[in-house]
Amino acid sequence: MSTPPPSSPRQWQSLEHLADTPEFRRFLAREFPAVTDLCRGPERRQFMRLMAASFAMAGLSGCDSEPDGRTHEVPYVNNPKTIDVGGKAEYATAWLVDGVANGALVFARNGRPLKVEGNAEHPWSRGGTDVFGQASILDLYDPARSQAPRFRDKASSWGAFRAATLGVFAKLRAEGGQGLRVLTGPVTSPTLIAEMAAMQAAFPGMVWHGHAGVNRGSSDAAAQAVFGRVVDTRWRFDKARVIVSLDGDVLDPGPHQVGVARDWAAARQASAKAGPLVALHAAGSLPNLTSAKADFPLVATPVELDVLVSRLLEDVVMDTAAASGGTPAEDWRVRAATALLAHKGAGLVVAGTHASPAVQEVVHRINAALGNIGTTVFHIDPVVAQAEPLATLAEAMGAGQVSALLMLDTNPCYDAPGGLKFTEALAKVPLRIHAGTFADETAHSSDWHLPLLHPLEAWGDARAWDGTVTLMQPTIQPLYDGRSCIEIVSLLVDADARKGRDILRGQWQGGQDDKAFAGKWNGMIRDGFVPGTAAAPVTVRDDGSRTFVLPWRAALDGKVVVLIRPDASVWDGQAANNPWLQELPRPLTKIVWDNVLTVSPAMAQREGLKSGDVVALSVGSRGIEGPVWVMPGQADGVVGLTLGGGRAAAGLLSYGVGYNAAVLRDGTGDPWRISGVTLRKTGRTVALATTQDHDTMEGHDFVRVQHEGAAPVGENTSWSQPSLYGSPEHNDDPASPARDAPKLAQWGMVIDLDACIGCNACVVACQSENNIAVVGKEQVALGREMHWLRVDRYYEGPPEAPQTRFQPLPCMHCENAPCEVGCPVEATLHDSEGLNLMVYNRCVGTRACSGYCPYKVRHFNYLDYSAGAAPTVELQRNPQVSVRSRGVMEKCTYCVQRIQDARITADKLNRPILDGEVRTACQGACPTTAITFGDLTIPESAVVAARGEGRHYALLGELNTRPRTSYLAARAAAGVREG
Repeated sequence: MSTPPPSSPRQWQSLEHLADTPEFRRFLAREFPAVTDLCRGPERRQFMRLMAASFAMAGLSGCDSEPDGRTHEVPYVNNPKTIDVGGKAEYATAWLVDGVANGALVFARNGRPLKVEGNAEHPWSRGGTDVFGQASILDLYDPARSQAPRFRDKASSWGAFRAATLGVFAKLRAEGGQGLRVLTGPVTSPTLIAEMAAMQAAFPGMVWHGHAGVNRGSSDAAAQAVFGRVVDTRWRFDKARVIVSLDGDVLDPGPHQVGVARDWAAARQASAKAGPLVALHAAGSLPNLTSAKADFPLVATPVELDVLVSRLLEDVVMDTAAASGGTPAEDWRVRAATALLAHKGAGLVVAGTHASPAVQEVVHRINAALGNIGTTVFHIDPVVAQAEPLATLAEAMGAGQVSALLMLDTNPCYDAPGGLKFTEALAKVPLRIHAGTFADETAHSSDWHLPLLHPLEAWGDARAWDGTVTLMQPTIQPLYDGRSCIEIVSLLVDADARKGRDILRGQWQGGQDDKAFAGKWNGMIRDGFVPGTAAAPVTVRDDGSRTFVLPWRAALDGKVVVLIRPDASVWDGQAANNPWLQELPRPLTKIVWDNVLTVSPAMAQREGLKSGDVVALSVGSRGIEGPVWVMPGQADGVVGLTLGGGRAAAGLLSYGVGYNAAVLRDGTGDPWRISGVTLRKTGRTVALATTQDHDTMEGHDFVRVQHEGAAPVGENTSWSQPSLYGSPEHNDDPASPARDAPKLAQWGMVIDLDACIGCNACVVACQSENNIAVVGKEQVALGREMHWLRVDRYYEGPPEAPQTRFQPLPCMHCENAPCEVGCPVEATLHDSEGLNLMVYNRCVGTRACSGYCPYKVRHFNYLDYSAGAAPTVELQRNPQVSVRSRGVMEKCTYCVQRIQDARITADKLNRPILDGEVRTACQGACPTTAITFGDLTIPESAVVAARGEGRHYALLGELNTRPRTSYLAARAAAGVREG
């Protein structure tokens, strides 16, 4: 499929949609029968008439709400003295991604942590969150968590562990620690590093190994080659006038995403006001969130990318952009080089975490040659502690040099490169101790398994991406008999094991007097971080040599190149048992409950592949099998794999989900790129569940783009058309003279599509806040997912190199809401503040409102998806929001419970609700502040200011639904093609 058919839409959601395939037509016919006719020509008004007639004839039959006879929850009439129903607590703490912290506030009611929010005071995260932070609250209550120590897969106790290992460690101490090895995941905790130093002092012969995690990539080797030392690279987007990304991932999931995305969005907004717009040029082989937001994206094979970065360096060194060779890659290079040379010292070139060492090395040298280092680029000492690599541990174990191995919060039997044969080598170690949150693959290969506390149950610390030390405190008493990593090290080193709080406080108190330190300690715990601990820039210098070898040889003899990346939802597999994340549609594929092998449309056509076909990949003696997904915007000859699947021991939810990409790695060279891989069709197919065509709204281009220098694409939303209701009294447009004084609050939301990066943090935040059920892969495949908020992904252009757009879609809260007209029992209705409400105990399940809704944001719970949950899972549910049984429609409520909380507070203080006092869950989660919510009757409010921008428009405004949720068009830099 190289070009779309003449009748195809300008914006499309899937290759089937673009090609208008019979399969796509059949899908539409199954989900929304009348839409099929709508696609062929008749206008949406005909669709509304058809749906109205069909539902008028449907009667009032619906689903039973309580088929098993359970009673409904009812509120207290008189509150028990032992329970403070309104009792709320707030804890400053953190969530970790690959050992790196992001500042969080955890809200609890009646002793139960319920919701993770960003810590607005934290210097790095500044109030933003990501999907991992939002979903960490569900991990806390996971009943599959390890609950007590185990010895060779049998229940045991901490006392038994202490007694059994006391003599072994005494002998090791007497022998100077020879034969003792410690393996950890990525560690940034100053306290744990100090504990490891104490352990090293007690066991001088001990060797500490680090399993690098996903966020390190090949950056250490590249920095060492250029600067002669290992450093971390950081960026100043606010000082950049042009950004060039080479296989970059600065906006993608990871420990950096929250802060970096905030910096990028702020720089983008500031440049749009001052002009010109800071443009993002992005080249890569696999599409990601960074390339999706690029003004000038380029799809390049690994060979093309290596040649491209080499020639870009030559352009910079020669101080002139060499003439283009006429190819898309050459045109892209000339444009990027010209922009960089025009902004020396104000350009910014970034490489991805998983880019090849050669590409990362060249990027360092380009920034140095342009004078960007010290202005837009700076370097800091590594945030993650340096330790011996995993490969040397595997080699030592295989040689019989390890007598005891302590593994802390790591799972190498699952995610170690297949070429290391870690599990086989581990079997040769006489004493194997594993500490983890789950009884995972490594736990089953160990003698002792020790349960770790969840970060929200433990005292600890960790550094953020900028180096800021972030403190963690318990938000609940431990649910199970676990301990933290620092407590386990103390158990093995100290004569009397210490508690986590004492260890943490002792680390930061040092030799200070108790009374003098008490105030400082309380302030640190209250704030959630230690002020002034962000890493200072270090001075580096390019040595001028060139050690990289380019171009890199890619596919040979019909073989393919495999590129491995972390999964956008379950990361490296640590979240594989989290149902919120498994059912979260991946930002680009929209696939749930699977990891796939992505291939380009050209490769799929050449190899005779279609989405769902199972193929086998092999290199040497290592191989995996998995289903294919045809991916627009991917380089030809490249197969994309994601980590996180193929778990064998991480909880029931993870069994049978996907493949384990780590098997293909050999443990040497580039861990993210494998050449010479053979692809073979197996002849089997599997059904993949994807939401990319669910709720398709035909016939419109929904994401508007404001091109720099062009006329505003926004529209006047002071409605003049007549109302569906035929009565001006129902019109609650705040500008309407028909409204009576005193004015009530009128709520509205504006979503900035230029700032939205499609990260899905808002989706998980909404799920966490509103007790939204998980339905499972089979139900999602039937179109029955329950998310109240979705992020639509659209493409523009040819499948080989499309432009990507994202559009979050909650309920529009229309002033002229078709759903309200269509509901036969008035279960959905309008309130005096402009909210479109659902009265669940009125709903009889006709689903008329869904048929009438042109935005397809309402969901029907066909089954009682929330029933039968484990008691610990029920502890997470928000008591302010009902848990719905089967047979009712659900949708976004603008977090009406938060509005009510703010109203109660305002009433107590005898004042109106202040602007910004109400923050919806999606708004609070967004790392780029793309969502603005507030009272439209306050002239100086942020939401009114957003509505006044020239980019402001209403989705499907021509239908006269008068939505309260509206949008700001995405921006495009000068030179970006239109249409």
